[in-house]
Amino acid sequence: MGESDRDRLDAQLDIWTREIEGLDRLTEGIVQRINKISRAFGQTMDANLAESGLSGRAYRVLGRLRYEGKPYRVSAGEIADHLGLSSGAMTNRLDRLEQAGLIRRVKDPTDRRGVLVEPTKAGHAAWDNAVAAQAQYEKKIASALSHKERVQLHDMLRRLMGAFAKEAPAAGKRAKASEEDAD
Repeated sequence: MGESDRDRLDAQLDIWTREIEGLDRLTEGIVQRINKISRAFGQTMDANLAESGLSGRAYRVLGRLRYEGKPYRVSAGEIADHLGLSSGAMTNRLDRLEQAGLIRRVKDPTDRRGVLVEPTKAGHAAWDNAVAAQAQYEKKIASALSHKERVQLHDMLRRLMGAFAKEAPAAGKRAKASEEDAD
């Protein structure tokens, strides 16, 4: 790495490794860069959601419905289980989404007492707009790497995620839940 390739984090790492005995500079650099990239993508996602008129909560509910595939219907209980919400919190969230015109509740054709949740046309459009804008931004950022480098990075990050599941089961479960929330 040439001096011109260094950034602020490299300077911070120089100080941390000087001040913290035994700190592995390379590992700390990897962790800090992943954290910074994650925060940056989160900020752009928040901006894209706002432009699409969605909150993160609405996005996750609509995303769960999309994950189901056509006809994009699922019970409120299944959504609550997936998102780790109580039935009361789920009802409040669905009430707000219904008032915003993003979802509707329909009778379950297989259970006359049951109700299913489905996105409206506006809900589909808002989710599609947010996902498309974010995907375009992410592709632009990822283009800093060649296709081969993106494949290698993807594979290496998968291995790191797997290490969490093996070494720290609770952290692995949280990582898996976060990964599913992205669906």
